[in-house]
Amino acid sequence: MFWKKPKEEKPVLQPQASKKRFIDSPQKNLKRDLQAVRGMSTPVISFGFTSGTGSSNINNIIRWFLPEWRNASRDAVMKTPIGRKYMNLSVDGVVGAEGVYVKPAPELDDMDADELHELSKKLEKRFDRWAYDADRFSLDGSMTLDTFQQTVEKIRVTDGECFIRIHNVNGTVKIEIIDAARLTQLNNQWLDNGNYISNGVEWDKNHKPVNYYFCIYNPITYTYDATAFDIIPASEICHYMISDSMGQERGIPDMISTTKTMEDLKNFTEATLIAKRVSASTTAFITNNNNDTDQVELVAGEDNTTATYTEYLEAGAVFELGKNQDIKTVNPQSGVDRIGEFTDELMNQISMGLNVTKQSLMGSTADASFSAAKLAERLQATTFRTRTNTLISKVLKPIYREWLKNEMINNNSLNLSFSDFDELICARYIPVKPISLDPVKDIQAEIMLLDAGLKSKTQIISEMGGDPRITLEEIAKEKDIQNKEMNSNGFETKESEEGTNDSSSGD
Repeated sequence: MFWKKPKEEKPVLQPQASKKRFIDSPQKNLKRDLQAVRGMSTPVISFGFTSGTGSSNINNIIRWFLPEWRNASRDAVMKTPIGRKYMNLSVDGVVGAEGVYVKPAPELDDMDADELHELSKKLEKRFDRWAYDADRFSLDGSMTLDTFQQTVEKIRVTDGECFIRIHNVNGTVKIEIIDAARLTQLNNQWLDNGNYISNGVEWDKNHKPVNYYFCIYNPITYTYDATAFDIIPASEICHYMISDSMGQERGIPDMISTTKTMEDLKNFTEATLIAKRVSASTTAFITNNNNDTDQVELVAGEDNTTATYTEYLEAGAVFELGKNQDIKTVNPQSGVDRIGEFTDELMNQISMGLNVTKQSLMGSTADASFSAAKLAERLQATTFRTRTNTLISKVLKPIYREWLKNEMINNNSLNLSFSDFDELICARYIPVKPISLDPVKDIQAEIMLLDAGLKSKTQIISEMGGDPRITLEEIAKEKDIQNKEMNSNGFETKESEEGTNDSSSGD
């Protein structure tokens, strides 16, 4: 009978998989970083001492990690503000806006002071005409001496090294910069003549460079052929790098010691911005106690979609909840507490790794005192002066030597002998003097050294970038002019007084 018929049970609706929308977050990167920190794995190549192996040798470490370091440094310079600022800071401190000026100063015993001065002026005029003419100076006609120095320093900061080739084209010296990536560090082998190739450079038994094996470059595909080489003699190459260890064969980028710290700062900043973005997004819900349904469809117009409370809801959206349901809010402010202290600590470590002051690296004058700025200026001057000396010894002196040699061969009007070449290549390399924070005290210090007999006027004028002979001659001429004016004024005054006395006596 119908009253004994069992009731049909309604099927229980099972929630189906929802279509979720998530914000891109560094969760996976964070998990990987934590695993790397907590892991106990040991790298294949380390800086520690290993018995019976050569893993602790700096050249072996460069062989394995140089491309990775170079790519990381290039990425930091291009994409991070700290890397970009540090590169420009190094260029401004080492080279400056005008570059290091090369002033010929030959020293010949058979010439007097006037003849040496005339020869110096003649060589300086010829060198300036060559060095500051882009078509004559660079192989591609794109650089002069000042822009060349700036480019070289930028490449050294980014890649850790810079290769300059000196060409002799139709009796003219031309300069070319070669990409460091062309010199592959995996080209290691013994040669039949007893030499060996290490990190792409051929060395003799005394560890003196003989040839550089640069990979052939394809300008269409922008790639290098690691099996074909352009062998260039070491006499044509200037290898500009700053060595950190004895016998180091390749340069290491400056920012390698701070790569991990800069990555931590970048990740923390991104997480902070995401937290700020989430906290700025407000979602409103209205609770309806008369609702008979237990399901909440938050996404209207989509099939097979049910509500889940792990979804990200768009800002400004209004949804309706079912009965007996509630909303729990999360305050993301705790993740960004004391962000200033955390950032300041990371900036201290980055500044130490780059050997620059934090004030100079950030370019900020907030809370800066005069004494602190003066101390930072002194520290930066010492750091950049060391790099400037390396640039002069490894790049500018060889270039000037090759130019003078070529000039003596092709220009007979100079009447110079190669037997005096060692005295003729003498020159003064004058770096740009930075603007001092207190020039009056600096001048007073120079005057005190002059009065104490510890410095001469010639030395002070040379350090300021001037020509002592010309400066002293101009000072002497100005004094003569002033003395003549004073004598003439005194003579006229005396005549006028005598005329007045004569007229009064006649009266």
